[in-house]
Order: sequence, then C-alpha cells, then structure tokens
Amino acid sequence: MGELALKLPRGLRDWPPREMAKRAYVEQAIRRMMALYGYEEVCTPIFERFELFALRSGEEIRNRMFVFRTDEGEMALRPELTAPVARMIASGKLDISKRPLRLFYIGPCYRYDEPQAGRYREFWQAGVELIGSAEPEADAEVIRLATRVLEELGLKGWVLRVGDMSVVRAFLAEAGVPEEVRNRIVGPLDAISSSASKLSLYREKLARGEHLAPEELADLVRRCDEVRLWKEEELARLDAGESPLPRSYESLLEPDPRVYRLRELHASSAFQELCDLIDQAVRELLLMAKLRWAYYGFTYECDGERVAYKLPPEVADELFRLMEVVGPREQALQALRDLFGSSGAVGEAISRFQAVLDALTWFGIRDYVVDMSIVRGLEYYTGTVFEIDFPPLGAQKQVCGGGRYDRLIEEFGGPSLPAVGFAFGIDRLVLAMELSGVSPELAPRCDVYVVPVSPEVLAYAAQVAELLRSEGIRAELELARRRLRDALSMADRLGARLAVIIGPREVEQGQATLRDMARREQVSLPLADLPGEVRKRLAA
Repeated sequence: MGELALKLPRGLRDWPPREMAKRAYVEQAIRRMMALYGYEEVCTPIFERFELFALRSGEEIRNRMFVFRTDEGEMALRPELTAPVARMIASGKLDISKRPLRLFYIGPCYRYDEPQAGRYREFWQAGVELIGSAEPEADAEVIRLATRVLEELGLKGWVLRVGDMSVVRAFLAEAGVPEEVRNRIVGPLDAISSSASKLSLYREKLARGEHLAPEELADLVRRCDEVRLWKEEELARLDAGESPLPRSYESLLEPDPRVYRLRELHASSAFQELCDLIDQAVRELLLMAKLRWAYYGFTYECDGERVAYKLPPEVADELFRLMEVVGPREQALQALRDLFGSSGAVGEAISRFQAVLDALTWFGIRDYVVDMSIVRGLEYYTGTVFEIDFPPLGAQKQVCGGGRYDRLIEEFGGPSLPAVGFAFGIDRLVLAMELSGVSPELAPRCDVYVVPVSPEVLAYAAQVAELLRSEGIRAELELARRRLRDALSMADRLGARLAVIIGPREVEQGQATLRDMARREQVSLPLADLPGEVRKRLAA
C-alpha cells in the first residue's frame, strides 16, 4: 500500500478517542438542552437528490457541493440539514397536528469549499427546527435555546448578532426588483458580507501590530486577488470594447500596484499599508457587485421567456447602506426608520423585527447586536436571521447561524408551515471550548479491570467480567495475558479505580480478590458479594 492511500483527503479529519470524547461531551450538552425545551430528535440520509438543495439555493450551489450521479439521477452529499428536514415534513412523515413541531438533529454535512483552519469539507452540525409558529416568540425561543447551549458548555465572550431578511426583501420589492432577481442577490450579498467581515478581522489584527497566521495571510491574499483579477479582466474587456461599463470607470479599475506585494508587505511589517489595502478591498468588493448588477444584470425566466434585469446603481447603494446598520437595538431601529420610514412593506418588516427583539427580553436576552449585514447565503430565509460568533476563533468565528424560513416546506410540495431554526458547527464548538480552557472531565475507559493470573482461570475471569457488566458496572478483561504486575500497571494507566484479581484459589473457592488501585489495599470476598462491594467503593 502506497503512502498516498494512507493520506486523508483535504478537509477531512480523524477523531481519536480523546477528541471523540470532547465531541460526545458537546453532543450530550446539546441533547440535555433539547430535552429541556421539548425538542425531539430526527435523522435524515447522508445524501439526497441534488434538486432538493438547488430548488431554493440555485444551480450555483453545485460548485460548493459533492455531487455524483446514480441510476436515479444526480445526488448530493447534504451541505446542511434544514432542507432535508423540510422534505421529511413535506412528504407527510411527521404528525403536523402537534405543531409547533420541535425537532433537532446531529449529524455530518459536506461542502466542496477550499479547506481552512476550522472549516472542513466534512463537518458536524447540530441544529433545531421549530415548525408551525409565525409568532415572534418562536424566533426568540430558538435564539434563547442556542445561547443556552453555549452557557451549558461554559463558553464566555460569544457575541449574538441579529438581523432580518424580511427588511432586505421588502426594500428590494419596493424598489421594483423582481422576486427571482431578489433571490439571486441574496447569495452574493452573503459572500460580500462574509468577506468584508473576515477582511475587517485581519485589519484589526494588523492595526494592533500583530502578524497574521500563515492561513490568515493566504486567505487575505486570496480575497484581494479575487477583486484584483476581476478589475484586470474588466479592464481587458474595456480595451477590447466588450465591456458594458462606461469608460468613466476605467481609473477605478486600475489595480493598486501594492496589491501584488501583499506577502512582501506583511513580511516587512508594513501594517499600515496593509490596513489601507484592506479598506480599499472592502470598498472594491461593493463596487464590484454594484457594477456587475447594474451593467451585466441578471437573466431569468419569466412567463416562459428569458428576460434581463439590471439593478439601478442607486438601489445597490441604498442596499449597502441598509447593510451598514449595526449597533444597539434602539440605535439600529432608529437608523432603519430614518432610511425607510415606518410605512409600507419595509415599515411592516421593521415592526415585526422589533417585535422579535421585544420577545428576546421575555427570554432574558438583552446582550446582543442588531446587524443588518447578516443575510445568510441560503435563499430560503425570509425573516429573522442571527449568528453567534466566538471571536477567539478568528476568521472562522461563527459557531451558530440560523433564522426564519416560512415558505420552504410549501415550496417542497408540503403544507404552508412557518418555521425557524439554527445549526451549530460542532467542530467549532469543540475548538471554542479548547480556546476557553473548558476541559470536560473525561471518564476513564473502565472502572474495574479484571485480571486472570494464568490462562487456566480465563474462563472464570470472563464470567466475573460479565457478571459486573450485567450489573451495569464498566469492566474490562485483561486480554493480553500479561503478568500480574504488568496487568495492574495497565489498570493504573487506564484509570481503573478497582482491579479484580482471579487466581486458582479464587476459582476453587468461588471468590474474587478486589484491589483498590488508589489505596493499594485488597480484600477477598464471595463472588455473589462482588457487585455490591464494587458499587459501594465506586460511590465512595
């Protein structure tokens, strides 16, 4: 077997016992909270038909998924679990008369993205879906449940950010943007917001005079290169007379020469220049989107025909101003009203958003930031959206994200049921615990180590181990035929509190010798009394 066969594919990881124990600890905490709030566990298949995810997330999602073909058509490894749960409900497999349904799940998901620190191609999600209530208190309960999990894990310093997609959608609708185009704008908006957020994190670090980690520098270069390459390609189209952009934009498309020397600037600690370039990259991200939408536009199908729509630049500018609304509750709500007033569809959306924020106080949540830059990349979100960040994780700081999706189940052919939910990244929760110094007390592999002193007593020793196990006591049988001293040393290494020594005398008399590993004392007793004595000593 070659070395390549033993090498894990990029973006995957193994979970040795100690790491698995940390993950199990997180999952157990999640299950405890779910039980307190009345959520029931569900499970869906690892892969589904590709159309299930493309229906509301668009064909563009193909490049971010593991897609393969079977005799039934195209399938995809699930990138998330909301759509599969919605499909389960739409297909009539749950009793919706008990609504609101409170469901939760834990399982692996897959994405075909470039792996980064804390961002794997196989990742574990835990999430909830509350199905059947459109009321603000449903949003608030779900958000509170997410924060309760973090409290249960002992994490501190996380930041809750809350936004609302219905405000964004209502603004675009009032601006005359067709619904199909509105959906097509959501994905790029999320990418812009995410990229700007990561660039800002790098800027903060550089402004403090700190060098970026290798993976952070690589990500910074990649994001700046995306903008630079677009500018170079657009300039080439302008020169060839193939670009719809006016010549007046030519000077804006000229790349800053310093962008070719990002690594060099970083190596020489030219932090101020890097900060300037990052500020410029954020502005150019917005410019890039605005010019694409305004001059290239969108093509979509309407009444059986392909039509084109170009977003007016002033609409894009106002959309970006909306996304800049970030701050405390009252300040942010006032900023939204200053932008849009209190009437019309946008005013109604703002009022409902305020109702959700009011409901958060009923559940004891007052420490949060209103952040209208949260748009979430999946097109099915229709109302409240929220994210929880753990800043010590750096660029991959988001540990939880979710929101309201009121039409997804109906679009899958099911009944009209409003819904709200969220998902945790378990991998990131484990990493957050490590960075917080939260170390779960891991149980030893066994409580009792049963040691046969010779092959002749193995049968009796096996019966003793099975007796203890039948009484609910975690017992491990020595299977390597070690000498007594070596076997007791192994019991110590495994963290066993007690050892049971079996020799010819114990077999002959129907007894067992129980050794307390901490006190280095032992006692012989009848086999029938062994489970009770073991339980008493373990309890002590």
